[in-house]
Amino acid sequence: MEDTTKGIIERIAIRFPKPTRIPTGQVCSVFYDCFQLAPNELARLAADAVGHLDHDAFDMVLGIAYSGILFGAAVAGGRKVVILQKDGRIFGPDLRGHRVVVVDDVVQMGARMRSAATQVEEEGGIVVGFACIIDRSKGTFDGGSDKNAEKRPLWSAFQTDME
Repeated sequence: MEDTTKGIIERIAIRFPKPTRIPTGQVCSVFYDCFQLAPNELARLAADAVGHLDHDAFDMVLGIAYSGILFGAAVAGGRKVVILQKDGRIFGPDLRGHRVVVVDDVVQMGARMRSAATQVEEEGGIVVGFACIIDRSKGTFDGGSDKNAEKRPLWSAFQTDME
């Protein structure tokens, strides 16, 4: 990882003096506050996560509320962005027939990502992969779903465990 990316990740890391329960209910000693990221940093992290993909690898991005939306816009790179709101409703263009990347800021176990993928498929979209800023799943994230049993990739800018 480049020093610039490492510096960005370090800047948003909040270190607790002792293990603390975070909003997901898990306990860890480091929390990543992705709301602190500036647009240029989001663009940098998006390039780190999905910059290797061909431009035609996907048609649109579904950003999971809240900071998944901000990162989703960076990942989209000018493509359409659809929002999965906190109330579970999808807001934005029609997903039918479009290849979609599901985006969130941090992945711990991937439940929100899998749920979002199911919703995309129910709306007629085709999930080609997932993207996040920080992957804390230790490689256990399974990008499969009921309709699409094969695993789909999880691209990330930074990988770490729960500490």
